[in-house]
Amino acid sequence: MRDRKQETFIFDGLGFPIKLINVPMKKVFGEWAIDINMDKLMLVALEALIHKPVAMTGDELKFIRSYLHMTMAAFGKTFGVSHVAVLKWENEKNRISPPLEICIRLYVWDHLRAKDKEFRALYRELSLTKLSKDQKGKIHPIVIDATTDDLKIAL
Repeated sequence: MRDRKQETFIFDGLGFPIKLINVPMKKVFGEWAIDINMDKLMLVALEALIHKPVAMTGDELKFIRSYLHMTMAAFGKTFGVSHVAVLKWENEKNRISPPLEICIRLYVWDHLRAKDKEFRALYRELSLTKLSKDQKGKIHPIVIDATTDDLKIAL
């Protein structure tokens, strides 16, 4: 097996595009594949989503729900809506309201056991104005630096 680093790689294995930079690659059965810890990638992607400055897409919400191991009904109940509303968000037939999206992000951050200081910082960082702007058709990919085993959000 030969190893190499790829400067940029678009990974969509979580259901939405993630731009990986400096990603280690391995040749497996004649094909190049990313060589990173997938559990860590999912965790860093989740953190990147809750800090994303614009509204999340349906696929990103679906990833969050799946990461939390919640059914549509359980997810909806947690946020005071029906499973049909969750289905419409995920299929992008209805847009999630910005205040409810902030609640979802804070819920996820709490689930990840953020420290009080980090929790307050996220609360201050989130902007109803930015989340309420219509971003349809615009792709805002998450960028993750895979230079080291300790993946991190690239700013």
